[in-house]
Amino acid sequence: MPAPTLITDADLSGLLKNLYNNFRLYAQNTVCPFLAQLEKANTKTVRWGGNGAFWDVVVGRPSGATWSQGGFFPPDTFAAEKQASTGVARGYATRQIDGLLNLGTMSKDAAFEKILNKTYKEIRSACRLLMQGALHGAGNGVLAAVATVTDTTHIVVTSPYGVAGAGQGALLLAPGDFIAVRDVTGATLRGKASITAITAVSATSPNATLTLSSAVAGMLATDVIVKATTSDDAWTGTPGTGVPNGLINITNRGGAYPNLHGLGAGTWPIWDCVRMVAGTDTPSVTAPTEDDIWQMIRRAANWSGEDAMLQPDEFILMMGPGMMQQIMKSLSGQRRFTAEEFSKKIKGGYRALEVCGLPAFEDYYTPAGTIYLVHKSSIAWVDAKDWSFIEFEGSGQWRWIQGRDAFETTYGSYVNIATLVRNPHASITGYTDTTYYTHVSR
Repeated sequence: MPAPTLITDADLSGLLKNLYNNFRLYAQNTVCPFLAQLEKANTKTVRWGGNGAFWDVVVGRPSGATWSQGGFFPPDTFAAEKQASTGVARGYATRQIDGLLNLGTMSKDAAFEKILNKTYKEIRSACRLLMQGALHGAGNGVLAAVATVTDTTHIVVTSPYGVAGAGQGALLLAPGDFIAVRDVTGATLRGKASITAITAVSATSPNATLTLSSAVAGMLATDVIVKATTSDDAWTGTPGTGVPNGLINITNRGGAYPNLHGLGAGTWPIWDCVRMVAGTDTPSVTAPTEDDIWQMIRRAANWSGEDAMLQPDEFILMMGPGMMQQIMKSLSGQRRFTAEEFSKKIKGGYRALEVCGLPAFEDYYTPAGTIYLVHKSSIAWVDAKDWSFIEFEGSGQWRWIQGRDAFETTYGSYVNIATLVRNPHASITGYTDTTYYTHVSR
């Protein structure tokens, strides 16, 4: 008896159709909580032009008054006033498309989305992520530090923002980024390359391996990574000039950034922030508590006169997921959490937990082990040109690429972040924190 004929799936391949569903979803996390707070908080705008943006700051305490039984007047004195100033940083993102591809995606039957729409959405998201990283940074362009050099095309990175223990080294990096490697001082350029792949070591490790598109010779551990173009890169030795100011230099983390907006904390001590160090200014280096935050609020209020407990709507508490988890643990024995507590609305559609009467929210771009007290009313945009397409006098958003049936567009901004007065902000740094929950790893 002959064996039965078996019909395999391959035999039916010409019969079957591809049945496509009209769903197009994003797998990548592109949320920007801190940026959303500033965008939606009626943040002040500082006008820029000419030699820069300037404003007046009273840096001296009113003094000189006295009592006199004889009716004599005290010597003349006045509170010192200084002009603070800042410039703007220029940020860009460019996309290119093929003319034929544009034509091929015009129909809904041929593509899930037009290439133009995809480009517009993607370029805006890329710029939002660029701003989100800058807002948390030190204003110097550093994205990560090199931990180990495997060879000229493979390096292990750690320390986002160049801050030891601040989290995952690949937090601010993505395949496709064109980067420069510089020595730890920033003075020496090792070379440039594109990132072709990123491999996270594990969910609990701060390290990640970068694969580079071309060899970069002479790299050393402790070198730093910055974004680059073929003509220059984002490194700046003066924070807040080539890259917008961020919370690291605004809050003078570790006392390493005393100068801000042309004023020095060494000359004018009031031009500084309250900085607390876990384990030194708090009972524990591993377990932040509501009492730690209360002390930070009180010290900032007494130092600056801006009291977060009297003006809670003007302040936010911000930390990473690991710190938020620890705070919640410290509160779990003191209160029963309700849905209302977990659903306190803040700007940008985000939600926060109430701690010391203030909204506390998590932003995983915050350096690990850090808790910020930010006075929103003191933060200002220096907005010479908001994010928009680069064009000149009606030249159009798209430029023809010479010699090709292709076009390119550039999205850009001339912007900076300023703090009109520095001392209402505060921070606690140095907690042990290895709980990341980011897009880098699960």
